[in-house]
Amino acid sequence: MRLPSRRALWLLAIAVLAVSWLLLANRPSFEPGLRADIDPTPFQDARRDAIPAEQVIRRSPGNATGTDRPPNVVVILADDLGYGDLGSYGARAIRTPNLDRLAAEGVRFIDFYASASVCSPSRAGLLTGRYPVRTGVSYVIFASEISLGHRFDLALTRLGSKLGTSRFHDSYVRGLPDSELTLAEALKVAGYATGHVGKWHLGDFSHDPRFLPIRHGFDFFEGIPHSNDEFPVAVWRDDQELTPNVGLAQEQMTADFTRAAVGFIDRNRDRPFFLYVGHKDVHVPLYPSERFRGRSAAGPYGDAVEELDWSVGEVLRALEERGLRDDTLVIFTSDNGAWYQGSTQGLRGRKGMPWEGGQRVPFIASWPGRLPAGATVGVPAMNIDLFPTVLRLAGLELPDDRVIDGRDLWGVMSGEQPAPPHEALLFFDDKVIDGVRSGQWKYYRYVDRYYWPVPLDKPNSLAGQRLEEYKYADERTGRELRLYADHPMLYDVALDPGEAYNLAARQPDVSARMLGYIERWEQDWLKNPRGWK
Repeated sequence: MRLPSRRALWLLAIAVLAVSWLLLANRPSFEPGLRADIDPTPFQDARRDAIPAEQVIRRSPGNATGTDRPPNVVVILADDLGYGDLGSYGARAIRTPNLDRLAAEGVRFIDFYASASVCSPSRAGLLTGRYPVRTGVSYVIFASEISLGHRFDLALTRLGSKLGTSRFHDSYVRGLPDSELTLAEALKVAGYATGHVGKWHLGDFSHDPRFLPIRHGFDFFEGIPHSNDEFPVAVWRDDQELTPNVGLAQEQMTADFTRAAVGFIDRNRDRPFFLYVGHKDVHVPLYPSERFRGRSAAGPYGDAVEELDWSVGEVLRALEERGLRDDTLVIFTSDNGAWYQGSTQGLRGRKGMPWEGGQRVPFIASWPGRLPAGATVGVPAMNIDLFPTVLRLAGLELPDDRVIDGRDLWGVMSGEQPAPPHEALLFFDDKVIDGVRSGQWKYYRYVDRYYWPVPLDKPNSLAGQRLEEYKYADERTGRELRLYADHPMLYDVALDPGEAYNLAARQPDVSARMLGYIERWEQDWLKNPRGWK
């Protein structure tokens, strides 16, 4: 059998693109639960870009911590780490003694979420305290230096999102806008030294210096602009490129990031500091160093997790040896759930999905003498909560010119106020709200279910629309059934964390209340996308 030529395949792809464009071009820009392609103009705001942090953030009266000086803050962020990949979260094939010790000495959250199921928006949420869609960083921001063929492949993938054969989106911006205040910018108002080591992924600063971490509040930076599978992978220090492309010689990256983190601690031991360590582990490709290669029972992935754990141990040792551990809040979490490998501990879904396995992540917080040792917190929380929590501890008020979606977690972390900080938490697919968590309940208005025969079955694609229309009416009983569509979906994730049993029909009042959370937030967002006051 003769295969079609490359030229024929290109012509076929162009024909499919043209037909699909005609079918989809007249859809409205906003459809609840399906589309939210609003005017991107609010995300380009030169006036707001020029407002310094000290103009909108003020020091709080009194002393929030009762200590002589505010705490040092170290946030360690893993990349694509599964909920079940640490010993303290049930791992058996991977050894993580340092992170397990951190959990034993501090507080472990079991219902903690990343603010997105993919890299860039999750990091935007962590650093700003806002749902990522407010920042314009709603999806992965890819490297700028890609080939023409790669660009064409991305265009086809975008088309596939409409057809229901793939999921791909575009953010409103190419990087974090200057108008967004990061945790680093806020803490500088309180006199903190600020440093970022590792993966940035909030704009390719190798092509646009506006997105350099040192332009967003960090005094020091050493790391890479994006994921370690987007080539070239350049290593930078501050605003200088050190290595144009490490390629696949990545065995020393974790050790190099660890060295840079310890060096930052050493240089700033005499003043309050904020250190944000964004590891490349365990994002693919997996190249653990020779010391860790073959050590775990979970293959190269497990080796990389164990090397990540070693790095955490080195940071903790540096704090202890310099007499800083009792003055330092250490936080560990992940940017999203497991991707190709890694354990979700039985949770449904993986990276790129708003299901529990895509966004529920480990979260450990430790501050000796201030946080209880060995405590477990079971209330829902999200990485957007770090911003208000850390600002409180630093003696700062929240910015007065914008909505901060996060809530102060100190009460639940310390046990002083164990009530849930959120009435509801939202889960997005790019700019669209797919779901909401409130108490024991998790509700999805529409969501791709990743089932046979059509994995991507939200009715915002042609395939999903066809499934939506596939119904059977029984004249004898008067019943009508959508044979494959199953939305909305409601799960009791306290009882059913695997999201296996849809209770929407049995709990209509709960479903209506959950939908109300989504619709009210959506209405407010459409009127004021950036959340300015």
